[in-house]
Amino acid sequence: MSRIYLGGAPTAGLGSPMSDIDLFVVRADCESLPPAQLEFEGERADVEYLDLEQLRRDVQESTVFRVTNTDFSQTARFSRNRLDVLTRFLLGEVVVDDGELAALRQRLADNMPDYKRLLMTRHAIDAHNLNEDICGAILNGDAPAMRYLSQEYLHRATEAYLCMRDDLYVNTKWVWARWRRSASELLKASLTEVIDHAYTAEDDAVGRNRFLAQDLLVMAATGLEYVPVLGAVPGHHSRRIDVSVIPMKGSGVLIESVRGESVLLSWQGALLWGISHGRPKDEAVHLMGGVLASAGLQVGEDEIAAYHASLVDVGVIGLP
Repeated sequence: MSRIYLGGAPTAGLGSPMSDIDLFVVRADCESLPPAQLEFEGERADVEYLDLEQLRRDVQESTVFRVTNTDFSQTARFSRNRLDVLTRFLLGEVVVDDGELAALRQRLADNMPDYKRLLMTRHAIDAHNLNEDICGAILNGDAPAMRYLSQEYLHRATEAYLCMRDDLYVNTKWVWARWRRSASELLKASLTEVIDHAYTAEDDAVGRNRFLAQDLLVMAATGLEYVPVLGAVPGHHSRRIDVSVIPMKGSGVLIESVRGESVLLSWQGALLWGISHGRPKDEAVHLMGGVLASAGLQVGEDEIAAYHASLVDVGVIGLP
């Protein structure tokens, strides 16, 4: 029996009048069937065949998040394309089913925190790889490549942030529309213009995109938000620009440089690391206390200040 669902941008509340219909046919033993294209009453449909057993395995293995700083096998298995297919299945519209697709979608829905963290971590790892490419372009003195890669880096980080905001669709093409519908009012007010103009050729655009990407990844990993300071501020603490942020199993957050140096922080430590950039210590400590309080957590400023000092001691933040 064939089971059928519709996926793609229109079923995720996106798309345009030019968008195709994506039709997925789920069958047993259909690995050899190539994609096809159909036309019906002037509408074009792209048809893709999925193996039922493979879909079952993917759902099962994506609904228990298990990535640690010593085991990245789960993200090695789940590429961006594979998670795109799963997310389209989750957000799509089932049109023919014997109960199998409904049960698999329910399993994804029942384990949404784990699935979201896997998806955010995939975006974060892709962002980290782009950050490595930026460093290579800098070493080559290739300014156009630096600008392009920094834009892609920012967009991957934006996708991770939007995933935290429950907007899971996987496609950079729709990142601006998704930002407008799903970003918090706090960030829309302060960052929409920056997101819209990530492709600018201004001299400071590469550094600005990279620092903002770090902030968005921190917010994705911790689930809490703050207004970022864009760029580096002379005389104030700064993050290293060559590091990326990767969510881990539980609530841990890996801060890893392109050279492979890394430190595993608690989510509170990662949040303070993000907030501290471009701010005097006292301002960062006060803001951290306010962000934690907004989540119902009361932590004294002396305790936050001590943690700030420890981040300076291990070298993840410092004076530029």
